[in-house]
Amino acid sequence: MVFGPRGRTDAAGVDSYPAYFTRVFLDNPSRDVRLSSLVCEEGGGRIVGFLGVVPRGMSMNGERLLAAISSQFVVDPAGQAGLVAVRLAKAFLDGPQDLSISDEATDVSRRIWEGLGGTTSLLHSIHWTRPLRPARLALSLLRNRGRVAPFAVAAGPLARIVDALATRMPGSHFHQSAPRVSADDLREEAVLAYLPEFAGVGSLRVEYDGRTLRWLLERVEQKPSGGRLQKALIRNEEKIIGWYLYHLNRGGIADVLQIAATPSSVHDVLDHLFYQAWRQGAIAVTGRLEPRFLQALSDKYCLFHRRGPWMLVSGKQPRLVQSFLNGDAFFSRFDGEWCLGY
Repeated sequence: MVFGPRGRTDAAGVDSYPAYFTRVFLDNPSRDVRLSSLVCEEGGGRIVGFLGVVPRGMSMNGERLLAAISSQFVVDPAGQAGLVAVRLAKAFLDGPQDLSISDEATDVSRRIWEGLGGTTSLLHSIHWTRPLRPARLALSLLRNRGRVAPFAVAAGPLARIVDALATRMPGSHFHQSAPRVSADDLREEAVLAYLPEFAGVGSLRVEYDGRTLRWLLERVEQKPSGGRLQKALIRNEEKIIGWYLYHLNRGGIADVLQIAATPSSVHDVLDHLFYQAWRQGAIAVTGRLEPRFLQALSDKYCLFHRRGPWMLVSGKQPRLVQSFLNGDAFFSRFDGEWCLGY
């Protein structure tokens, strides 16, 4: 039982694990016979470690590449946890893939990864947050702090008044007004057709097919924690200028999974994203930094921070790793571990 040591032993949860592992690691439409998830066993056949592996098609300068995404890296703490973790990580990195990626890695995973010759993409390990309702965002943070939690509840009505003024006052950084661009529902056909344009010529990027893209969208929509998937194709009159996907959770945080735009259109795409999330009641929008959008995000009064997970990469060709370090790889949270989680 992989999750047993965490104490999650309720019957409903245990019964759902086989379906989850089958769906994500065995029946994934991007599965490849050359890559499979890894299990570490003791001499008696007892499982003491697991590392999930999901193939992902990528390309660079027209060359097709095989990437492997690692997820659910767990070991039994009752055994030789450190040795098991290193053995699993080494077996993964020694696989047939051109590129290995772990984009929600812990500090421990990072130390193991770098010890085996892998690299941390520091820029992709930075996150940003755009407050939309600043007073309620501040209270949501206070609710997690025991002694001041009652104050946060009592201050709720006042926070709503403050936010109403902040978002409607001209000149305020939190002012929201209707964007000049329009939106349609984002369909799979548009992503497949326009991805090369928005990923950048010659850049390292993911390669979707219809089945894999549908599967990823279903994973977001079926997130056990609830919330809603929001996706929009942005147009400036008739011209398609980009798109975005985000997951609005029950706490009012819009988690951005992917932004596609060009340097000349990203400001309009962000304006529509923030306005739409605000209209749907979000208190903030947050996402992982795409380095090529750094200036645009800064111009929109986003806050940058390190909040925990690391982006780790390792490649058989140095140019693949360098593409991440240079900030020109098109690889979003939608493409990584976020959609693979339990």
